[in-house]
Amino acid sequence: MNTNHVLIKVVLFANVLCINSFVENRKVNSSYEELKHEQIIDNSPVVGVWNFLMPNADAPYKKGRIFISEKNGIYDVVISLKTGSLNGQDIKVEENRINFNINMEGIERTSFVLEVEGDKMIGECYSENRSSEVLAKRTLPVE
Repeated sequence: MNTNHVLIKVVLFANVLCINSFVENRKVNSSYEELKHEQIIDNSPVVGVWNFLMPNADAPYKKGRIFISEKNGIYDVVISLKTGSLNGQDIKVEENRINFNINMEGIERTSFVLEVEGDKMIGECYSENRSSEVLAKRTLPVE
């Protein structure tokens, strides 16, 4: 084997190593960007489990929990009460604010307008017949 063949093989091998390294770097950078994006979404201030109190609401709706989750930019809201749960509809999130509707007793449309400040959420809910202040505190998972 002459020197030119050896030199060509070395150059080709070096090129293959460079290309593989470039491809791996792109994969790592792409994975990092995806993870970074997921973390930003997961850090939405409205996401969490919230214990709430609505002082002016009827007894079954006065206290409960609001579960707010997010996946791929789509938010889900469930209000848990002693009498059952209600699913949020028409959910809109803008930074630290969330608006959504529920159907109380299956027919009465009730709207929620809430704003998050740290681990506290305040706002109001209102329907055609009533309204109430909403006070909520984020519950932290048990470690």
